Amino acid sequence: MPESITALNLTAKYPELNHEPVDTDIYWKEELFAEEKDKIFSRAWHCLGRVEELNEVGSFFKRKMPTFNLSVIVVRSSDNEIKAFMNACSHRGNDVELADCGKRKAFTCKFHAWSYNLDGKLVGVPDEAGFPDLIKSDIGLRQFKCSLWEGFVFVNLSSEPQLTLKEYMGQQGADLEGYPFHLGTSKFQFSGVIDTNWKFLVDSFCETYHIPILHRRTINSTMAGPDNIHGRTVDIRLKGDHRTTSVWGNRKYQPKTVQGLAFKHSPGVAITSAGDDSIELPKGLNETRSPNWSIDVCVFFPGLVCVIGAGMYFTHQMWPVSAGKTHWEMTGYLRPAANAAERFGQEHTMAELRDAVLEDANTLERMQRNVSTGLVDKFYFHDHELSLRYQHFTVKKHLEDS
Repeated sequence: MPESITALNLTAKYPELNHEPVDTDIYWKEELFAEEKDKIFSRAWHCLGRVEELNEVGSFFKRKMPTFNLSVIVVRSSDNEIKAFMNACSHRGNDVELADCGKRKAFTCKFHAWSYNLDGKLVGVPDEAGFPDLIKSDIGLRQFKCSLWEGFVFVNLSSEPQLTLKEYMGQQGADLEGYPFHLGTSKFQFSGVIDTNWKFLVDSFCETYHIPILHRRTINSTMAGPDNIHGRTVDIRLKGDHRTTSVWGNRKYQPKTVQGLAFKHSPGVAITSAGDDSIELPKGLNETRSPNWSIDVCVFFPGLVCVIGAGMYFTHQMWPVSAGKTHWEMTGYLRPAANAAERFGQEHTMAELRDAVLEDANTLERMQRNVSTGLVDKFYFHDHELSLRYQHFTVKKHLEDS
């Protein structure tokens, strides 16, 4: 192999880990999923969107949190702060907002027209005299803790979070500060319910050992290729509960005609192109400054995956609903297209990403079916599947925490 290929020594950098097989219980047992929900997901900060979606006072978006069967309204309130509320009327629990996004002066329930201002306070009750003991100032929409990191809006369902968002994002978050996330104002999204464990989904985006095989007709040529026939990573870094995988980019790749036109006209370097850009990267991206770098896959434990390249980025959000079922959302953030040629480049990128992800999802459902029998009781991780081993280690650590 060329000298530029990363050696098989990544796991050895972390003495708390080893090369032994790991048990598969956490991928299929419902009782362990119940513990994960209680000890991991209920305590975590969860990303719901971007601040660019909330440009004016009254601007809002609504998001589902399927793990908790919750609908949440995120709004720029009257004091110009970003706030998050449960989408449930205090009267009898009906949704107060049905639209996915928009601008409001107040949120009004479509059942009995109880209304709430942008700060979540109850301000309107029809025939209020029929509630002789009602004190409106004591009643409002249930509010959740809400905070921002680099323009991403996060919520925490705990009344008193164990960590602030800054503390939760940790060193990995600090090392990514300064990336131009704000330029990605054109958005696309794919979503679906996949019959697989949430950890399988996270794992599939964090190792490149499978690229030359599973993705041989899609992204193998750009993210592996003849100089990296086994799909080795550039580097893997563990930071607190989080981790980053730096992915190889084949700089010698010559695109096909239509693909080449799409790459040329994309307003930002397409993640699938293995191309480069002139932007200055923050410390946390391509930390080794490898000339063969294409993207970083940054996992914020448990279920947020940020895939970041020089010209665009996208996120995967995993919302587990059972041990063997996950609601998955993939959201891409692109620089706005200035003309039809650039729009074509964006569409081509979206199609390539979609095809690669569908290859992953199909495989993961088969894996889940087999593991759920209880007969596949061990996994064997390659040295460059270190991120997977660390996820297993981290989940176990939290489950053992009282």
